[in-house]
Amino acid sequence: MNTCLRFLSVLLLLLTCLEAEAIGICPDAGIMTGGIAADFCFSCLFPLRIAGVASGSGPMPPNVTEESVCSCTDWEIGVTVGSWHPTRLIEIVTTPYCSPSLGGIELASSTGILQGTVGRGEHDNGDLAFFNFHDLPFPFRALLDPFGDTPCSGVNTGGPVYLSELDPTWNNEELANILTPEIALVSNPVALASCAADAIASTAGEPIDDLFWCAGSWGNIYPFSGMMRTSAGADPTLTSLAATKSRAAIHRHGFGLQTVGDAAICGGILSPFMQKSQYRMNMVYPVPEVTRNHSVGASSATWGLGHSYPGPGDEHVYLLWEWEDCCLPVL
Repeated sequence: MNTCLRFLSVLLLLLTCLEAEAIGICPDAGIMTGGIAADFCFSCLFPLRIAGVASGSGPMPPNVTEESVCSCTDWEIGVTVGSWHPTRLIEIVTTPYCSPSLGGIELASSTGILQGTVGRGEHDNGDLAFFNFHDLPFPFRALLDPFGDTPCSGVNTGGPVYLSELDPTWNNEELANILTPEIALVSNPVALASCAADAIASTAGEPIDDLFWCAGSWGNIYPFSGMMRTSAGADPTLTSLAATKSRAAIHRHGFGLQTVGDAAICGGILSPFMQKSQYRMNMVYPVPEVTRNHSVGASSATWGLGHSYPGPGDEHVYLLWEWEDCCLPVL
C-alpha cells in the first residue's frame, strides 16, 4: 500500500511539474513558416466593389461609399473600389510578450507581473481571466491587395506594432476608464440589455454600429482592459472579446482609422470609436478557420466549436479583416 501511495505521489508531482512547465511555453502558430498559406481564407477577400458595383454576393458594411467617380488630387480622376483586406494579427496570450505569430518567441523578458490567466469560473462567471494582446501588421497584406498601389496603400495599415504589456491602461481598469468617460452612459442595465439585439444582428453578419459598447454575443466592450469574467476558460468567445477590446483601445489611443464611406476614400480618417461593421475576424491559431471569417460579435456556436484546447491552445491568434473604400486613379 505504501509503495502504491509513493508511486502515486511521485506521479502527481511529475504531472504538476509538467503542467507548470507547459504554462510557460510560447507556442508557434506556424504563420512565418508557411502555415498561413495552407490555412488562408482566400474566399474572404470577396466581394470586390468597383465604381459602386459589387462583383458578387458577400458581406459588406452598411455605409460603403455610393460614389463611383472620385479624385484625391486636382489632376487625377479615379473610380471607387472597395474590398476586404487582411490587415492585422491579434495575439491573445497569457504569457507576457509571447508571440505565437513570430514563431513562438518572447519579444522581451518578463518578471511575471503581467502573467495572465484563463480563469476557471465553474460555469458561474465567478472567476477573472486576464489576457495580454499584441497587435501586429499582417506581413502578407501587400501580396493580397487586389487593387495594387492606391492612395490608401501604406496608410490603412492599422497602426504600429502594439504590445499591451507596455500600456498601463490595459491591466488597470481605473486608468482605462479615464480614457473612456462615456462608460458612465453605457454601464447601466438598459444599455447592457440592448446588447441582446446586437448579438442577434452580429450572428447574422450585421453588427449594430450604434451600439458601440456591445460586442454582440461576446459581451460588453467596456472597460478597455484585459480583465474579464469567465466561466469556461480560454474559449473562443472570451478571447474574441479580448481581441475586440484591444481594437477598441487602439482606436481610442489614436491609431485606428475609419476606412469605410465617402470620407475614407483618400486614406481613411482617424476615429476614436471602433466601427464594428468595417471589421471581420477569423481564428488562425490554434485551430484555423479556413473557409470563412465572421463578424464582430457573431456567436461562437456558429464558428468556434472545436477551435480551442487547454495548454498551448489557450493562446489564440486572430486575423483581422478590414473593409477599405478607396479611390483608384485611372487618369
